[in-house]
Amino acid sequence: MFNPLIAKGIALMLLSTIFFSIMNAIVKYLNLMGYSSMENVFFRAFFMVLSVWSLAAFVPVMSHFSPKFKKFRVRISAKKVGGFRHILIRGALGGVAVSANYYNFATIPLGIATAFLQSTPIFVVLLSLFTRHKPTLPTIIATLIGFVGVLLVANPSSSDIPPINALVGIIAAVCAAGAFMTIHKLKAFYTSEAVVLWYGITMCVVGGAGMLLDIDKMGGFTAPSAFAWVLFVLTGIIGTIGQWLMTKSYMFAAPDIVSPIAYMRIVWSLLLGVALGDSFPNLMPSIGIALILLSGALVAFGIYRRKVRECSVNGAKDLQ
Repeated sequence: MFNPLIAKGIALMLLSTIFFSIMNAIVKYLNLMGYSSMENVFFRAFFMVLSVWSLAAFVPVMSHFSPKFKKFRVRISAKKVGGFRHILIRGALGGVAVSANYYNFATIPLGIATAFLQSTPIFVVLLSLFTRHKPTLPTIIATLIGFVGVLLVANPSSSDIPPINALVGIIAAVCAAGAFMTIHKLKAFYTSEAVVLWYGITMCVVGGAGMLLDIDKMGGFTAPSAFAWVLFVLTGIIGTIGQWLMTKSYMFAAPDIVSPIAYMRIVWSLLLGVALGDSFPNLMPSIGIALILLSGALVAFGIYRRKVRECSVNGAKDLQ
């Protein structure tokens, strides 16, 4: 049985992959221009916060001039108390994940870095083993296939990826998985706009502190040129749209349903990375990426079949 909310969640996640891939390509280009990964984190977050606050101020003003805007409501305050701890955890985990991903964008090919990032759903499934929403056996098998793919991508001897990048990529994926699993709980306390706003504020703090690190490609500050300012603004705007679409998708459907759709980022990032001068992955990482994509497809198909079966059973009960 067709579920419009789940379908909307899947569509929003698919759109978010396009926006995030474009944003990551711009970040990669800024790295090539000499701007550090933490500077990228800070400016992306700064313009994300500015975008959400501007939207929150713009909509009420425009509603006085056009009735079309009255149906839009941007709320950045909490709907009820009790969710601040969850939003801080989401922000902290997300900030670490983004910082680690941006470091990999700066130091290894975009497609490989994104493959690490897109192993996040694998860790979502693994972490869900410790919740009341236990994954099914087919989902666990599909997850293990994806984990083998991660090992092939992360293996320094076969992928020419330094061990530090493999470690950073896995840490980023685990932190992102933890952050995503909090979003579904947050919908009772905050709107999607508020979640994005707090996420941006937390990343500003992380990015600002990270620029003080004396680590090549990660720390440091370079005064942006006029063209770089344009790119930084674009990363903020495009990242805000992508973040809002992704957050909204998790509010319409459970993480285990929409997470596998995010695997499409690997495809877009491979193409954009090659366009920016990255070499195409060799055999073993390519097999690993293919296994990660297969894992996502198997998880999504298994969840879809289970949801259809549940809807059919519930529909049959209603007719009795």
